[in-house]
Amino acid sequence: MIGLSIQDIKNFMAGMLTGNMFDKFYLCDGEIQTFTEFHLGGYLNRPYFDSEEWENLEGRKLCLWSEMKPFAFQLIRGHRLPVRFKFVFQLSRENTVWLLEKHRLPVREEDIGGLFMNITYEHQKLVCTSGVSYKTFIMDKTLEQCWDETVCQYFKQNHIAYLC
Repeated sequence: MIGLSIQDIKNFMAGMLTGNMFDKFYLCDGEIQTFTEFHLGGYLNRPYFDSEEWENLEGRKLCLWSEMKPFAFQLIRGHRLPVRFKFVFQLSRENTVWLLEKHRLPVREEDIGGLFMNITYEHQKLVCTSGVSYKTFIMDKTLEQCWDETVCQYFKQNHIAYLC
């Protein structure tokens, strides 16, 4: 787990809210505080979908950031910055499997609860904290180190300046 202090908040926010920087990540949870507090739950609501729509989701339980982003943008945009926000993004199952295979990590996909990025803005500071959740106890920390490096690399590829 690492904490990255984002240096150019405006650039990061543009990538997150109007760009496609997190579009392929799942949104697990979100909170936005402006004149009141808004909660964005990321879990898909099965009764909302008809059978064909649910089938097309192919077992996905969380919404993608690309699906939630327009709602978050409407809440955040304006002349005033939010008081606070927090978004918990999760790497997709497919990309988690890809990461394990690419780096030949000694962890089984079914033992991983998720690879996360927690994005928090508060007191005019923006921080990204990486994290790994396991379904079982694992002593090997290779996946956590690999995920931390992957997050740093991802920010560099997206031209996001940060301090560790």
